[in-house]
Amino acid sequence: MGDPLHRDCPLDCKVYVGNLGNNGNKTELERAFGYYGPLRSVWVARNPPGFAFVEFEDPRDASDAVRELDGR
Repeated sequence: MGDPLHRDCPLDCKVYVGNLGNNGNKTELERAFGYYGPLRSVWVARNPPGFAFVEFEDPRDASDAVRELDGR
């Protein structure tokens, strides 16, 4: 059935974060992406490491974060 907290969030609220290496840190991602707006969740891959998903409450905040942080 899925997580009811995440069911209503459109896909454009979720941001893929790549090239994290082995040191992807949830706290650092929350700080960096939380600057752009309230977050619903941050999930960091462990096996294999190197990527994460950050989910915003508002798709406009997700768009702002992608525009500012893409390629950094």
